[in-house]
Amino acid sequence: MTNYKFLADEQELRFFWEYGIPTLKPNEVYFVSLSCRNKQLNEMEREFYKAGRSEMFAKQQIRYDDWSVFLQHIKRFEVRQDAYLTKSGKPYPQKSLVIYWNLANIDAYKAMKDQMNHLAEIMGSLTDAALKNSQGGLEEGYYKVRKSFDTAQSLFARNFGHREWIDFDCDAEDITAGQYQSVIDHLNADFGVGNVMAIKTAGGIHFLIRKSVVKINPQIVCNYILGRVPQAKEVVRNSNEMLPLPGTWQYENHVVTVMNKENFSEKFTLRGK
Repeated sequence: MTNYKFLADEQELRFFWEYGIPTLKPNEVYFVSLSCRNKQLNEMEREFYKAGRSEMFAKQQIRYDDWSVFLQHIKRFEVRQDAYLTKSGKPYPQKSLVIYWNLANIDAYKAMKDQMNHLAEIMGSLTDAALKNSQGGLEEGYYKVRKSFDTAQSLFARNFGHREWIDFDCDAEDITAGQYQSVIDHLNADFGVGNVMAIKTAGGIHFLIRKSVVKINPQIVCNYILGRVPQAKEVVRNSNEMLPLPGTWQYENHVVTVMNKENFSEKFTLRGK
């Protein structure tokens, strides 16, 4: 049985760590996970694997603001392919997998409070079930107890903390060099060189713009990009804060890369800031 392969370019990953990932505040952690996207499978494969449209698994919180720890967590995804199985009991096909990085740091304190409220609700439902002698209520309550770790993972994933970037997702696989250059030149002119990071994914380009410099309605930025890339299926502000991680394989054969590294010098590093 072979292992999954996700680390494609360690230098690319290190660049994103230096210039794309803000340092942690005392109440924060990083969040990273795997996803199976069944849009990469044909109809027969979808039936064979019984994989949902977008299944998230292998979720990890990274508590330490350290490159070696960060790299170690990314390597943890490279397990035997039978370590993660679909609903049909088959290993997830590598060509459907992507590592998603949560652009916003996660507020662990808010997630903890939500988890405490959730656990209190479970305890209350168990008490009610016991008082009513409801076997069904007890079974449901204990099922939630057994799933409490999974629930905590989900709560961590959606309790956003510090946001360094606003992500504008241009969904177009066939962006020309001229179109890209027109967009990046305009965004650099409007927001400043070093405040825009363009990341090439399998499905298009994510234009990250520092939140601190966006003083206009984000829809104006979406409309501008769409005007320069008319073949795009859509250009939207990515509200789920999830980005294919630069330096890793996306769908087996695409390396996610930062396109405009030349715009970033040491003064733009996020390490230690």
